[in-house]
Amino acid sequence: MRIYKLACICTFIILLSGCNAFSSKTEEPSSKVAPEVVNNEPNDLDSTHKEKEEEPIGGSYPLEIDEEKSSPTGEGQSHFTYAGSAPFKISLLNTGTESFLYKIRNVDKDTNVSNGVLKSTESFEQIFDGLPEGDYVIYYVVQEEEPPVNIKLKVKVELLS
Repeated sequence: MRIYKLACICTFIILLSGCNAFSSKTEEPSSKVAPEVVNNEPNDLDSTHKEKEEEPIGGSYPLEIDEEKSSPTGEGQSHFTYAGSAPFKISLLNTGTESFLYKIRNVDKDTNVSNGVLKSTESFEQIFDGLPEGDYVIYYVVQEEEPPVNIKLKVKVELLS
């Protein structure tokens, strides 16, 4: 009887290990991902909506800053240097804060260029021309009284030609 039980156990082990070996060869690994084709050609379907004066030379404007900011302390800043050769456009978009105060300053001359308040989902966009060369900073701080409050915004500075 002992030999019979041992033979049954060995048979089951061999059968189960054989099933396991065959099943792993026929399964497709789930980590395979189909390659993604990326089309790098420009899309000109929306060219009728572009304004002639904002059309960039050479395909795109040179970017000084293009970032999404998120700060749990409710304040932050972005820096850029202006060479004075061409006008530039600053765009700010409030993406998740009740309201915040922004201030654009020339650090070298210690002068304010612009300031204001952006409520939730509001944006600011302005073209600056004729400003002096130098380092500029964009400060932003939440207006609410209870710190820390998250601040979320998009900051973009483009040189125009």
